[in-house]
Amino acid sequence: MGYTFYGYEAAAGGLDLNEFTVIPRKNINRDILLERFPRSSGKIPALESPEVRLTETIAIAVYLVRVSGSDKLLGNGSPKQEAEVLSWASWANQEFLGTLAKWFLPLIPDFSMPAPYDYNSIEAGKRASLSMLETLEASLGDKTYFVGQGVTLADIFVAVVLSRGLEWVLDETWRNQHPHCMRHFDMMRQWGPVHRVIPEFKLIKKETPNLLKLGG
Repeated sequence: MGYTFYGYEAAAGGLDLNEFTVIPRKNINRDILLERFPRSSGKIPALESPEVRLTETIAIAVYLVRVSGSDKLLGNGSPKQEAEVLSWASWANQEFLGTLAKWFLPLIPDFSMPAPYDYNSIEAGKRASLSMLETLEASLGDKTYFVGQGVTLADIFVAVVLSRGLEWVLDETWRNQHPHCMRHFDMMRQWGPVHRVIPEFKLIKKETPNLLKLGG
């Protein structure tokens, strides 16, 4: 059974997963996504097969883990570990990404559908992000993985979200001051399933500045 993944940079071990590129803020195939998945509100990802049509990142991730037989990505099989994995994944996808995006998203150029720019909102997003990242640094101080003794969806979700900050605002100075976050990120970007999808992550040298725009 073939699956079509609407979004970009996707993989699922052992599955016939076809990628249909959708980049909403560049208005690339957003209309097709909305037509096929009205409930998506034009947001990625989405998944389609003859038997299933899904939106929402965590639902899709858990479904693909189950059908691909990669259950270890949900922990050791206990309800406790699965709940912990899903708690971290939910935090990364909602709180972490949502907070970081308030900082970096309005600073990204060349979007056909740019995020609204407001200088003070970006500064507030930066402060909230840096505070959240200090908590993350402390969480990783005495552990290799977020849950258990191996890679889970928790590690994948946190690393992928962190990569967005590293691409735009978390520069060399920040990276040098947060060795635990970077140790975990380096481990994840070298992990085979991630490396095959994203062979090279972009790391910004100097933080993208929040420059007050005319009329902003």
